[in-house]
Amino acid sequence: MTFPQSLTSDSIPSTVQQLMAEALQLSRYLLSTEAAAADPVLVARRRDRIRTLQQALKAHAHPIQRDRQPLDRMPESVRRAFVRAVLLVTRYHKAGGHGWWGTLPSSPTLSHYQTDPIPAGWDHPDSIQTLCQRFGLTAVTAAQLGSMLEQVDARTRQQQCLINAMLAEVTPQTDETKAAQAFAQLFSDLFRGITVPPEKLKCLVTPLQLYFCIEFPEEGALAGWETVTSEDLDRLRQLQQSLKSFSFEKFRRFPTFGPCDPSQVSSDWLAKIATALAVSTPDLCQWLPATVTILPLQSAEQFLLHDIWGHYWQLVLTQFEGDYIQLAQCDQPLRAHETAYTPDGPLACRSLFRCQGETVTLDKNLARKFFHGEVRQRLGLLFTHLLGEMTADVAEYKFAWSNPENAHQLPSSSVFTDSPTNLDLTLGDLDFLFLRVLEPLLTVQLSVGDASPLEADLLADWSRSPEQQSPEQRSYDQALGVRASLKGAIANLYQIFFEEYHRTYLPTLTGEVGVFTKIVSNLLHLQNVINALYTDPELAGQSALPFQDLIILFISSYCDQDSYERFWQIDDILARDFIPCWLHLKETIVIS
Repeated sequence: MTFPQSLTSDSIPSTVQQLMAEALQLSRYLLSTEAAAADPVLVARRRDRIRTLQQALKAHAHPIQRDRQPLDRMPESVRRAFVRAVLLVTRYHKAGGHGWWGTLPSSPTLSHYQTDPIPAGWDHPDSIQTLCQRFGLTAVTAAQLGSMLEQVDARTRQQQCLINAMLAEVTPQTDETKAAQAFAQLFSDLFRGITVPPEKLKCLVTPLQLYFCIEFPEEGALAGWETVTSEDLDRLRQLQQSLKSFSFEKFRRFPTFGPCDPSQVSSDWLAKIATALAVSTPDLCQWLPATVTILPLQSAEQFLLHDIWGHYWQLVLTQFEGDYIQLAQCDQPLRAHETAYTPDGPLACRSLFRCQGETVTLDKNLARKFFHGEVRQRLGLLFTHLLGEMTADVAEYKFAWSNPENAHQLPSSSVFTDSPTNLDLTLGDLDFLFLRVLEPLLTVQLSVGDASPLEADLLADWSRSPEQQSPEQRSYDQALGVRASLKGAIANLYQIFFEEYHRTYLPTLTGEVGVFTKIVSNLLHLQNVINALYTDPELAGQSALPFQDLIILFISSYCDQDSYERFWQIDDILARDFIPCWLHLKETIVIS
């Protein structure tokens, strides 16, 4: 696996590496259950220490280019991503929470959240061609961007229609008691028929999303739940527990990561809504998990802004969804069809093995290529998640930036509430997922009696091969020989995988600089440039031209085509090219 020249070990001084290692250890502690039960004085001291580390690490950053540059000095890929971000910012406010309503009494953060102003005329169809011409992009690119906007608008209309169909019996003007009863019935239809007393359930609706905020029952405190069956109480507690527990399946429910499971939704309700929308039931089932979620009422304010303004636009305005669907499968055992993309082209896992007679051999060189290619793909999916969470944190921070006197109204689990990015949460996400996405490549599944999924796939392949008999057609002894030889070859495969992992991918920041250290270094570079740009007193909020919202849209527009490759570039690109692009946009603000 290769990395840009700027990521060689010489670019990470040992002192910086030591500070990053300490920050990682502190993040692990502060986000653990141990910290929740620890001496508050000790916790406060460690929170202060990680803030000190962040200040010391601010110097680990690229210089920001603040002067206008000729267009030909900016790569075409950067100009294209910037123009795409400019076009998408005209849709950004529609993908968020403006116009929310419901039975939730109030949300101080949503009530005061502000998006950047959009100049008149930016959403005119002619603006696409005009922007592309002024940024040196071709007519073909303009047509592609126009098609992209049409897809965004179609997805937005689809979501609006879905919300309207779901809430056909309740509107913002509906009587409060009737609305509470309607939402309780809707909850029952969507979540396994569970009955929740209307007074225990609050609902918040945006033009594109639906949030159920539940005052979950506590053991020994069931006042108000007397009419609910013990079975429903148990199922409700299971839902509550699912909100706290991690599973890769949750990534399939991007961007809510919630517990809405279409298989548990009332079939009558599904049929009714599908008919109203004139869509298929499978399509409706695909949309629901991204539309509906649950939050504990007591902590709803901690998540509403982050989810509504931080994540939902990523579904409508980016291509992150495809990566999240693949990320949801990263805990599955290795299969023969798994294909890694290497410098020499795609390489399927089944291609690593060859069966001749009773002997199965493994091509060790191909095994190494496959491993590094597969790791690259899995890390690319992880990078999408890290970028998605980071930009969501930045969008959330905008409330504190725009309302400094009310910043305390936004609860946060991060130490860095006064910063656009959260060093502790980002390191925590990386630390939590890095090994988990690689685990199927490092977990050997071999048994004398049973065939692992990889073994079963390969044996099935060979049974269909015209060049040899299937194991079933061989003699008993021959079949045993093939299976035993295959188990040995698979054991060798995992041994090679583990050696390559140990050589290159150990998740540590100490010792020789490896991939994990390079990832943390790059994340730190990116956070430092985001923090500097987003809070720039001369540019942020000082113009009728979008700036802060453009930053997160530019990051996603540049990275969502290839998160692995672009992750290693985005910190430098953002520092070098964002302001020059913005200044060029400012000079061409009149769009007819």
